[in-house]
Amino acid sequence: MPSTIYEWATTQRNLTIFTSILIAVPAAFVIQTQVVEGELAASFFLLMILAVGVPSAYDGYWPQYDRTRKAIAWVLVAAAIATVEFASLYLLGTEFVSLSPTVAAGGAFVITDLGNLALLSARQRASNTL
Repeated sequence: MPSTIYEWATTQRNLTIFTSILIAVPAAFVIQTQVVEGELAASFFLLMILAVGVPSAYDGYWPQYDRTRKAIAWVLVAAAIATVEFASLYLLGTEFVSLSPTVAAGGAFVITDLGNLALLSARQRASNTL
């Protein structure tokens, strides 16, 4: 039985999920304490983007790498990009557009998550037509 659990835990898909979760929790904490000053919705939405959206994007729209460390590196880079996008859109919404923090967090979530999935989907379609 341990070999089965070990094999399950070390599949590329599960390692990308574990990596995403390990990145998401501290990133959401830092965003909540340093950027959004306690706004719970923003840290929750960032947590969902990083822990759910990033591994889902890798599984659904990116070709599987032959080496697991490349997949983990992809997840780390994608998480960094998504964090910067989300924080930028949140700050843009609250500081320049004067949205409430919850509305800005929701908008940043939708634009970041769906926008990145749309870009990856377009990339996948373009590579399939070649």
